[in-house]
Amino acid sequence: MTMVIWALLLCSIILGAFGQIFMKEAMKAAGPVPFELSFAVLWRYFWNALLSWRMFAAAGSYGISFLLWLAVLSRSDLSLARPLMSLGYLITLLYGVYAAESITAMRIWGTLLIVAGLVLVARS
Repeated sequence: MTMVIWALLLCSIILGAFGQIFMKEAMKAAGPVPFELSFAVLWRYFWNALLSWRMFAAAGSYGISFLLWLAVLSRSDLSLARPLMSLGYLITLLYGVYAAESITAMRIWGTLLIVAGLVLVARS
């Protein structure tokens, strides 16, 4: 892969991870889903969550990530590019640390093992 394709792949990975982060932040702002309430309340809850700026940021991040991903797929092997998308796990782990989520040693080790696998895939 050329440097341009690597750069597009990295941008796609970062934007995809940030799409997840924005989605998580939107749902944190909306609060827990009120499953025990009526359909009308659920509808209003999801509608409000979908119309938040965080959810629009998530959609924008995903949209741009998708377009960059298409460019990557047009020029590289899927068997190389797709595993590298797992680098997003490291970004979301770092978000978890930032957001004071419960980050266990097992979660850190699991993510680091994924990253070690990515190094092997990238070097192939």
